This record gives sequence, C-alpha cells and structure tokens, in this order.
Amino acid sequence: MAIAAEGRYPIGYRWRSSTHLIIACIATALFTENFLFSFIVPILDYMLEENLNVDPAKAQYVISLVLSVHALVCVIAGPITGHTADKISSRKGALLVSLSCELVGTVIVAAAPSVAILITGRIILAIGGNAAWIIGLATLADTVGTENAAKTLGAISVIYNSGLLVGPMVSGWLLRLVGYWPTWCTAIAVLIIDMAMRLVIIESPKDQKHATTGKPRSATNGINERSLAENVDVEAAGAGEDSTNSLHETTPLLQPPISNPGELQDPSSQKDALQQDNGTSNFYRIVLSHPRALTAMACHMTSSLVVTSLDTTLPLHVIRDFGWNTTQTSSMFFLIQLPQLALGTFTGWLKDKYGTKVPTGVGYLLTGLLLWLLGTPGKDGLSFIGSGQKGQIIYSSILLALGFARSFTIGTGIIEMTSVIREIQTEEPGIFGPNGGYSRAYSLTNLSWNIGLLTGPLLSGTLVQVVGYYYMNFTFGCSNFLSAHVTIMRTPR
Repeated sequence: MAIAAEGRYPIGYRWRSSTHLIIACIATALFTENFLFSFIVPILDYMLEENLNVDPAKAQYVISLVLSVHALVCVIAGPITGHTADKISSRKGALLVSLSCELVGTVIVAAAPSVAILITGRIILAIGGNAAWIIGLATLADTVGTENAAKTLGAISVIYNSGLLVGPMVSGWLLRLVGYWPTWCTAIAVLIIDMAMRLVIIESPKDQKHATTGKPRSATNGINERSLAENVDVEAAGAGEDSTNSLHETTPLLQPPISNPGELQDPSSQKDALQQDNGTSNFYRIVLSHPRALTAMACHMTSSLVVTSLDTTLPLHVIRDFGWNTTQTSSMFFLIQLPQLALGTFTGWLKDKYGTKVPTGVGYLLTGLLLWLLGTPGKDGLSFIGSGQKGQIIYSSILLALGFARSFTIGTGIIEMTSVIREIQTEEPGIFGPNGGYSRAYSLTNLSWNIGLLTGPLLSGTLVQVVGYYYMNFTFGCSNFLSAHVTIMRTPR
C-alpha cells in the first residue's frame, strides 16, 4: 500500500516537500513583502513631484499619508487574516492569493495618475503583503522546532530584513540609471519569481496529516510519523478510509457491522469542534492577558516606529540638508541594514543560548542613544556639527552604528510570541483548535508592528515640521529607552 501511495506522489515530491525548501520559500515571501514596502521610499518624492505634480511644500504630508495607509489597512485586516488562516489547513493556496494581490497593487501604484489611485494601490498591496507575512510566519512556526526557533528566525531575518535594504537601494539606483518604468518592472519580476516558488513547493506530510485527521498539532512539533503510527486508537478514530485496516491483537473478533466508517469520527470530531470553538473564543483573552505576549507586542511596535521614522524623514532630510541625490540616499539604507545582515544569525544563536532579555535590552538602549545622536548633524541639530562634510560623515557613521544596535532587537517580538504560544499549547494541547494558534498570534505581532507603521510616519512627519529633525529623533530615542526597561523587567530570560 505504501508503494502504491508512493507512486501517486508528484514528480520531485521529496525535495519539493523538504523542510529546507519550505523555509527558503517562506523567507523569499517575507523578503518580497519588505522589498515592496520599502521599494517606493527613495523614489516617492520623485513620483509626487514629476508624475503627480504635488506641491513640494506638501510633499512631506503626502509621503506620511502614503506610508501610513499601508499600516492602517494591515491593522484592520491583520486579525481577520490570522483568524481565517488558522481555519485553513493548506496554506499554499492562501500564499498564492496574497502574492497575486501584491502584484495587482504594485502595478496600480506604478501606473497611478493621481494620489488617490496611488493610495488605492497601496491598500491592495497592503492586504496581500499582510496576508503573506502572517501565513508565512505561521508556516515557518509549524516547520521549525522549539530548540532552534530563535536561531532559525535569526537566519530568516537576515533574508527578510535584506528586503528593507535591497528595496530602496534597487529603486534609487535604477531610477537614476534606467528610468521610471524599468525600475518598477524589477519589482514586478521579483513578485513573479516568488509566485513561481510557491507553485513548486508541496506542503509537508506532517501538515497534511494534521489537516486530515483534525487532531491538535503538538506544541513542539516534535512528534514524528513513527510515534503517530504506534498510536493505533488515534489513527483508527482519525482516518476514515483506513479504519477497516486498523485492527490489531486486542481487537475483538466479532464486531458489529459499520455501515459508515465515518461514524467512528463522531466523538472525536465533536470534541475537536468544541475545542476549536473554545480556542477561538479564548485565544485573545489568554494571549492578551499574558505579560510576555504584551511585552513582545510593545517591543515589536517600537522597532516599527524606528523603521518608519527613518523611512519617512531620512530621504527629505539628507536631500534638503546635505544636497544628496537618490543614489546617495539609498546608500544610507544600505548602512542601516548591512550590520543586521551580517549579525542576524549570530544574534539569533545568542538568544537561543542565553535568552532574549540581555541582548534585546542592550540593543534598545543603544538604539535610543544613537537615534538621539542621529539628529545632531544638519540644520536642526548641533551647530558645531552642521551639515557640511563633517556632519555628513558623522551622520553616516551613526547610521552604521544604529544598524549594529538594531541587529539585537530585530525579531524579538516574534521570537517571544512564538515561545508564549508553544508554552501554552504544551500545557494544554489543542487549546487553540486543531490547527493551533500561530496565525492568530502572528496577526497580533503584525498588528503591533503595523500600529507602529501607522503612527510612525504621521508622528515623525509632524514632529519634523513642528519641532525639527533633532527633537523628532530625541522623542523616538526615548521610546526605545522605555522598551529597554520593559524588556529587562518583563522577559524572564
């Protein structure tokens, strides 16, 4: 029977369903979402002035609006996406649909003849990207074990955070070298490649088995096929078509005839349905009352505030104070992301071995200090530094140091939320329903991230206009000091 089943497998089943390929595909999806989010940042000012004829005096306001609408949509759609994704056993189709939405949104943004159409395209792009992020992280959590969770997420963060680096670098350089439409064709090509990878992968047999039997997933994902096969009673109750082959030595020889083998599923199915209903109603109450989960969400929001404050204010600041072009502006994003790419795997290993408390706390302290120093060069900063060559060198050096500090904070919210969900599901298996609660959990971290993305551009843009670039950076630096305090006080390890 096993041989016959093997013959029905698609071509390349073994490597197409391998853990490494699934992780690579999810990493690519997360990279693409970050790539598309940041792709528009260095060229948005050009789009507004050259394509949409927006008054330069209103450019900062429109930039803040365009970047914030993406986050607003994600805040609204995130919980709905997470709730729906936890009810879907197969996530491959959902990922393809989300990428299709991103493709449509990207085309609309590129071809937008007005600010209203541009915002419409960003809304569609946000819906698709938000779904890809939540479903991708949930798939990753199902694939990776507890022992190597932080190290794997650290390695993955190197890839998806590189999207924040590569996006603005590519768009800024290509706009200057080849023009507007070839630049956007690059973003569309990245999406098509990502969709092709989604078509190649086959979900792992473990996920398919859980989806078929409707049994709760193990909180540690450590149950292998052999241990499942030894539990004959569970297999008999969960497998419809194989129930007649589930007899063993202790089974009575005379049994009443069963007209419908599916009747064996009734007690367990009713129990699973009850668990799923209870898991749905209790999930948010349980998780949102957990101190570590709330800490994870708060720290995740702080990290997004830093990202959006830089995305919103850095391009205009260096263009107007330093007289830089789009290529030089893109290089600043490279300086921020380069240390994170180099140290992502190391910091993940460090958190796996020694915990997240100390590395993350130190990372937030350094980030707060460096954000304050970032505001010192320029017309709004300290007069003895100024906006000349000395100020530009200091500004670039601080950005590089900021990248090192942020490498210790990136991904902490996701790591802590993953640990919380695993611990809860280990203590009470099936508490969040047969498909677990990872999608809903990541919708919460995604919600906190997008609240930061929503408020970050509006807050940073407003502060720059009201009190200047220096005090804007000082304010965001203080938020990182607060996150450092919360992390050290609330994180057990």
